[in-house]
Amino acid sequence: MEEDLARLDDHGLTTLLESVTISNGLGWSPDGTLLHYADSPTGRVDVLACDVATGALTDRRPFAVLHRGVPDGLTVDAGGRVWAAVWGGGEVLAFTPEGHLHARVEVPASHVTGCAFAGPDLDVLVVTTATEGLPERRRAAEPDAGRLFVCRPGVRGLPGVPYASC
Repeated sequence: MEEDLARLDDHGLTTLLESVTISNGLGWSPDGTLLHYADSPTGRVDVLACDVATGALTDRRPFAVLHRGVPDGLTVDAGGRVWAAVWGGGEVLAFTPEGHLHARVEVPASHVTGCAFAGPDLDVLVVTTATEGLPERRRAAEPDAGRLFVCRPGVRGLPGVPYASC
């Protein structure tokens, strides 16, 4: 089933992308001019140009293609690298601003669902996992599935942007 990706703001609901399937990851570049977007069934993270003044998105193109698993949640660090959780891959992949593989963080659970930078200095990468869809045999083989993991990858994340209502 295909749906639309929409934005809710002071002017109401605005469709940004049509015909998406499972929107999971959204993350803006440090300057706000690029939106990184994971629509999981496509097996890739796309990037779109974002008009900072209007919020309009244009020029959607593939940013990073995953060869194992599918992209789920993602975050962007202060250097513009995109960190994508890989559902079915047991890892978080970091890509340079140009879309090249930069780093890999392995996780002892195959269903990695999301990642975010946390801590006072935003230097801790928090990784979430799930047991959803794992057969009993796989659950026994992955006793840490469904847990939260942390690491310090040597970079800092971006602070969250609060919703600015009227």
